[in-house]
Amino acid sequence: MIMHELSSNIYPWDIHDEGVDNLLDNIQNIAGGNMGLLAAMMHQERRPVMEARYPHNPVRKSYISEDARCYFTIHDDMYKGSRLKPLRAERDFLRDTDWLQVLTDALRKRGMRTGASITHTPLDAHRALTQFPELIQQDVFGNHPVFHYFGDQQLCWNNNEAREYSFNIAADIVKHYDIDTLMVSMLLLNPGEPDIHALLGVTLGGCFCPACEAKARAQGLDWDAIKKTVGHFARVVRRADAAAGEEWTLIKRTTTTPTLFLLQYPELYQWLKFRCDTISDYIRDMGQVVHAINPKLDFRYNTNWPKSEFFGFDLRRIVHYVDSIRVLDYAEQTGDAEAVMKKDVLIANALQQMGETKKPVIASVATRGKATPELIKQALRLIAKSGADGLSYAFYDCASFELLRALKEGAAEAGIVFR
Repeated sequence: MIMHELSSNIYPWDIHDEGVDNLLDNIQNIAGGNMGLLAAMMHQERRPVMEARYPHNPVRKSYISEDARCYFTIHDDMYKGSRLKPLRAERDFLRDTDWLQVLTDALRKRGMRTGASITHTPLDAHRALTQFPELIQQDVFGNHPVFHYFGDQQLCWNNNEAREYSFNIAADIVKHYDIDTLMVSMLLLNPGEPDIHALLGVTLGGCFCPACEAKARAQGLDWDAIKKTVGHFARVVRRADAAAGEEWTLIKRTTTTPTLFLLQYPELYQWLKFRCDTISDYIRDMGQVVHAINPKLDFRYNTNWPKSEFFGFDLRRIVHYVDSIRVLDYAEQTGDAEAVMKKDVLIANALQQMGETKKPVIASVATRGKATPELIKQALRLIAKSGADGLSYAFYDCASFELLRALKEGAAEAGIVFR
């Protein structure tokens, strides 16, 4: 079984702390990796995500990254005419180095593949809220919907200024760096609270900003009817008053399916389709921007979370605009062997939705949390038979040497060869 990739996102502070050659020695020799992607634009996050301390960082126990900072040289000419320009890292040990260039050069010297990623939120919350609030997603009530700890910085990709900003970042990276892959992992549309109900939880999400309204009306949609129905069910799900609470109690007692809701309230379907259509157009347009610069670029989207349709992500459409897809599934970090045994389900979902396009599918495995060598090897045995074309692990900084070894050993035992 030949796969073309074993990769991981790599963070600038890990390169600083461990040294790029030592870090890549570990990735190549211990894990058997052949590719690295720098988190070139990174959201705020505590690293490592699940552990109390790093397993092999010699400088620090943990690290909280700055909010929406880039780790490449910003070329001002790429942002002419725009109010928005990305921010460089401000911390002393990071700000004066082009970390994307450092990693790219080191990877090329070893004959390894190169990449960069743009992660969840490319605009920091402070500037978004104080300078550009009109670019932030709105729920049906006009508030900024929250997803995890991201609230006041989820840009609406129907807003032309927000779209242009993200396109400029992607173009800046692709034009000035010798990378094979650009992976985009940004939040799309706020999904509301999908776990509340099989359908209605999405009514708490976005977006209902003026840009969305203008685009919907231009397409001939009855925005007033959509807003009325979505607002009604958002109030019901939230139990906004006694009547809403009574209706919610009744809904929970019924066996009414999402299909029946969509038949009874066609404007709900119209809204969901509008969300998917406009996000598909957004990813199409970004692909056109980066491919105009480098036609050979592997433009990849990271399918961030389950129930991706509630984020506006319709893989059946989007697959035509990207060169590869990463299927995010971190079941190993739960320590649940039964969850790991279902690992091929999400890959099968992706393959089914992608149809006959035959675009590469990159599977994922977690090397953190409650993951064990045996769970990782079990996952690799499933992935080897799943139809995936490559493997990405999450992430080098969180992975003990024991788990890195399990990647190399598990691949060999599953008959996977990375070339």
